[in-house]
Amino acid sequence: MKSLITSLMLALFSLFISSTTFATEVGDNIFVTTPKAPPIYTSKGGTKYWPCNGFINAKLINIIYQDLKAISIEEGIPAPSDAICHYTIGNVNLMGNSVTVYTVNYYTSKANMETCVLRDYCSDFRSMTFKIKNKKLHRQYFVTNLNKKLTRWQCVEMTGNIASERNGC
Repeated sequence: MKSLITSLMLALFSLFISSTTFATEVGDNIFVTTPKAPPIYTSKGGTKYWPCNGFINAKLINIIYQDLKAISIEEGIPAPSDAICHYTIGNVNLMGNSVTVYTVNYYTSKANMETCVLRDYCSDFRSMTFKIKNKKLHRQYFVTNLNKKLTRWQCVEMTGNIASERNGC
């Protein structure tokens, strides 16, 4: 039991390590597809977590945050906090095929982040996933709130033009 608590505490501590301890791998790119640095956490399902800084383009991090905040306010739910931003790489099985998914996650609070990350369950979610639509990269936003029974998608071109106001890419 003590080793489990110690492991959880180390994992939690790792989530809050300053992103300055990681090299800036993103450079001039939009995001890193194959990080060299080890993840700060790996979920039971195999999703790997890194801090956004250094792995997502710095200008894009703020754009993603502002978009998620605007969607949340429009829907009347808590806006995400800009204090914790995670970049995740995971796999989704679609009709027997494994697809790698690159996502930026924000949380409404530290407690919300702990539930989402450590328990692998999120009832109040703010995320953006990179998607290809019509052979072009898009940002697919996904916002949920269990209390309001809300699920909201939005598809945005990398130029900022909204491709779909209420549907995914």
